[in-house]
Amino acid sequence: MAAEHSAFAASGEDAINRTLDVHADNTADELSPSEFEEFYEISRTAKEIVKGDYRRIALQFPDEILHVSVPIYRRLKSNIGEGRELYVLADTSYGRQALVINVPLL
Repeated sequence: MAAEHSAFAASGEDAINRTLDVHADNTADELSPSEFEEFYEISRTAKEIVKGDYRRIALQFPDEILHVSVPIYRRLKSNIGEGRELYVLADTSYGRQALVINVPLL
């Protein structure tokens, strides 16, 4: 019997074993607090979260800027109001992207 092929990997082993050459992006170190807010679009992102009435938000950062995830998290958290959960994902295996995800409450 022939093996069945799928577009999806059977395991995450390839992502786990992948070696990445990461160079930290230190742009944020040179920005004033207001420039930081503008550069990372904190206000715009917070407005989208509130406008969409998202309750659980997951943020994903590429390895190169993972070190600024905490200040971004803190600024967003202070701008989105009560009753919203904000998370920083530790899985950076998918490359340079940031996500805002709405997870429905069960």
